[in-house]
Amino acid sequence: MLRYTLLMLLYITTCGLALESSITTDTAVNLPDIFTAPGKLLSGLNGNLSPAQQIIYIYGPNQWKMQNNVNLIEKAGNDYLITPGIGAHKLHIRQLSWNKARRICIQEGGHLAIINSNSEEKILIRILEENKVSEAWLGIHDLFEEGDWNTVMDESLEATGFSKWTTTLDINVPDNSNDGQHCGVLMTNGGMNDRECYHAKAFFCEITF
Repeated sequence: MLRYTLLMLLYITTCGLALESSITTDTAVNLPDIFTAPGKLLSGLNGNLSPAQQIIYIYGPNQWKMQNNVNLIEKAGNDYLITPGIGAHKLHIRQLSWNKARRICIQEGGHLAIINSNSEEKILIRILEENKVSEAWLGIHDLFEEGDWNTVMDESLEATGFSKWTTTLDINVPDNSNDGQHCGVLMTNGGMNDRECYHAKAFFCEITF
């Protein structure tokens, strides 16, 4: 009996040490532009952290949207601007029609950008300004019915939380000029505008998480 008790104590102690050595911290660090896949070590950071934060993992569904076990940010590359709580955005400078732009965003694991707040609009406008681009495609259209604006995610424009059209033009928009403007762009001076979908323009892709 004594031998059995000693063996059990040894087993419990061994398991406890193994469990302790396997624990990794999920300490939140104020590094808004750095994300990593579940269980992946944040490389290149140890020199900037205190001893208590030498090994830090960021993981879990709140940080990531997983699709077929593929990390969407890694799939898209490192040229997305990541804004915690809003999403990840990328401005494609090369100009394409709205539909071709839509396909490129899908290939990158995302979709044409959909603005959901004034804060998100400001972020995208800043990107436009920094790249000296006057306007870029968004993921909105009224291709199904004139005046019924929807997103590429099949929700109404009103449901997005942002439906501000530009007021800097001499006309009220969207105006469907020449009965052919059915796709939306974001203007550098603020607000959206309707354009002919076949026109080649820069475009925003977005990955949400």
